[in-house]
Amino acid sequence: MDPIWLLLLLPLAAAGGWLMSAHDKSAVSKSGGLPEAYFKGLSFLLNEQPDKALQVFLEVVEVDKETVEMHMALGNLFRRRGEVERATRIHQNLVARSDIDDSLRELALFELAQDYFKAGLFDRAENLFQELQQVLEYKGQAGRFLLQIYDQEKEWQKAIYVAKQLDRFVEQNFAQTIAHYYCELAEKAITEGNIQDAEKHLKSAFHHDARCIRAVIQSGRLAAMHGNHTNAIAIWRGLAYWAPQAMGEVVGHVSSSYAVLNDESSFKKFLESALEKNADPRIIAMLVELTRKNNGKEAGQALMLNLVRKHPSLESMYQLMNNHEQDVTPSRRDKDFSLLADLLTEVVETGRNYHCRQCGFQSNSLHWQCPGCKGWGTVQRQSGNKLTLPPPPQPLSVG
Repeated sequence: MDPIWLLLLLPLAAAGGWLMSAHDKSAVSKSGGLPEAYFKGLSFLLNEQPDKALQVFLEVVEVDKETVEMHMALGNLFRRRGEVERATRIHQNLVARSDIDDSLRELALFELAQDYFKAGLFDRAENLFQELQQVLEYKGQAGRFLLQIYDQEKEWQKAIYVAKQLDRFVEQNFAQTIAHYYCELAEKAITEGNIQDAEKHLKSAFHHDARCIRAVIQSGRLAAMHGNHTNAIAIWRGLAYWAPQAMGEVVGHVSSSYAVLNDESSFKKFLESALEKNADPRIIAMLVELTRKNNGKEAGQALMLNLVRKHPSLESMYQLMNNHEQDVTPSRRDKDFSLLADLLTEVVETGRNYHCRQCGFQSNSLHWQCPGCKGWGTVQRQSGNKLTLPPPPQPLSVG
């Protein structure tokens, strides 16, 4: 038998023993063999015959309603083992009874809703959790489950409604989460070309989280879509003052807007200023590429080497090696240098640049909602893998 059953049945057996000791001899006699039925059910479980055990326990409930809580626990054990159908049968049986207290029926209803949720029957689970939200004792728990359902179903308006209720009812602050829900609505509106709705949703996002990075990025995109690239750049530049870690996320957008404005000089100044706030390899790469374009390969290579020494990381070192590979002819390529470049390429490409500060999930790309813990706005870019570089014995040859 699965050892986990032995552990999980201990509380059940203890509850059963307490229940039977609480009955006087006359009650046991009158019950017509309750102990025998109870132990018969346990025997079936121990012999890995859960369906027979389930039938016996359901019959016990019909004999004595004082075993309701014990059966509730049994249903929970089935659900934890992934046997949702059996758990559902137990909880449905309890909910259907008319001779149990309201509090016990509400508990059975809450367990049944979790069974449906576990089975992916979200429509049924939603209906029960909505009913339970009217019960003060379950208002918070039911709301959290509803939030998970609406998250998975991408029903953002419903999610916003429930999150606002929870924000007033529980201690946890849902303001950041609500802001992301509005950002989801804004993204949908942008995709559909409904700019007016997108602006309305972003205004609501800022109302709940005035420093929502995602809303700032989207606001800049909307300004650019309106053709107001100067305003778009100004919006994105604001991140440098209170969220410099996000500058790498907008540098591509900024590059596109400066290209439309045909203002390469201002773009270079932007990159230099951004680099002072955040040595993101994406910023370094764009600044080096701009220098290579305007001042030649040697100037770009020299700048890259200088920046790598100033901001040493695996990613920036990789860029240095990659640029070196492009700048020299095969006959002059240093084999050891090439090998180091290959090794760094493998390290950088298999690395994880983003992590969730809540659950530790790691990824190569930014997720506004963590795929691990489902938290909103918890994934952030890590600082590059720092390297300690000794002074070079001689200048690097750039051919």
